[in-house]
Amino acid sequence: MKKRILFVIPYMHGGGAQRALSNIQAFLADTYEIDTLLNSEIGRVYPSRGRVITLGLDQTPKTGSVIFQFRAFIRRIRKLRRLKKSGRYTACISLIDSANIANILSGRKHCKCVISIRTSLSSNIGLPQYKYIVNPLARLLYRRADTVVAVSEELGRELTAAFHLEDSRISVIQNGFDLKTIRSRSEEQIERTIADRIGENRVILTAGRLDGAKHQWHLIRAFSGICSARQDAVLVIAGDGELMPYLKALAKRLKISERVIFPGFTENVYQYMRRADVFVLPSGFEGFPNALGEALCVGTPCIATDFRTGAREILAPELLFNGKEIDQVTECTYGILTPVCSGTMYKGNEPLEPQEKELAGAMARLLGDEQLRDRYREKSMERSSTLDIQSVVKKWIEVIEA
Repeated sequence: MKKRILFVIPYMHGGGAQRALSNIQAFLADTYEIDTLLNSEIGRVYPSRGRVITLGLDQTPKTGSVIFQFRAFIRRIRKLRRLKKSGRYTACISLIDSANIANILSGRKHCKCVISIRTSLSSNIGLPQYKYIVNPLARLLYRRADTVVAVSEELGRELTAAFHLEDSRISVIQNGFDLKTIRSRSEEQIERTIADRIGENRVILTAGRLDGAKHQWHLIRAFSGICSARQDAVLVIAGDGELMPYLKALAKRLKISERVIFPGFTENVYQYMRRADVFVLPSGFEGFPNALGEALCVGTPCIATDFRTGAREILAPELLFNGKEIDQVTECTYGILTPVCSGTMYKGNEPLEPQEKELAGAMARLLGDEQLRDRYREKSMERSSTLDIQSVVKKWIEVIEA
């Protein structure tokens, strides 16, 4: 008899958690029967295996009000209680904080309760919903889960130190990647209009949601600092989100809009990664950044800011847990780390802050040194071999079966 697993996530579009869940489901053995509970299927991008159950909420979190979010939360708890009681699930696995809290509050009497922590709760403390709602509830409730899965080692340490979770309840499972598919899809051709704009230029690429956590505006400003010296360089910002108008306006005010390309969201970002000379992740905080892992999978040289969880673990395992913050460009085993930028959303031509100057210097260094790029291409491929989805799914099975 097949074992049944219930996954809970608000939606299946736009984020790293959704992409990670799609990968996990695709590679789970056929001996598992899968259900997925969503708010709705509107805007769905990533495929899911098995039966999809929805809450019948047609709004998305992007457009939903506080009232909508509260409605979704209450409806999700009620639905989960009914499903857990009648579904004969081995485990209910939730991803994203709102789903995690609902998973815990709906009980673990009928099946194992597994929650997946995808981003640093401490780094999110500046956001009111985390400061006043999510973090207090996490401290109160997360210890009630059977297993808490952290997406990075540093995140696991944070859950122990800041949220006082027992080590025995925490499992660290990084995101995994379908190396064969990613490398195959990277060979596809970029859309003609974008390819024409890129031309024969050197390409600096970033990818991800255009939101406050990703700090793309700092990258635009840092890029402006090397434009005079690198007339052959363009910046491609792949993704969509609420900051698109601000980022485009910033590039225009800096007089570099012709050299900053916004292709929007694309399911196949790998074709851009393969074409890129440098991939840059300028985030203020992440859990375990999918885009950085995917860039490694196609052999792109990588630069990332040294946010507290994820980037150091991927690019500089030799620095993991040493506690010292990076304050200058640092060439590490699998890529380059730079200091995290301030997060200040500048209006235009203000002087570059020191962290932006370091980021600009790292980009100029990689663009100007072919031997260094070749070395990091090799190191990217070497690192990606440890991120194969098959080994990651085995760890998930261990959690489910424990």
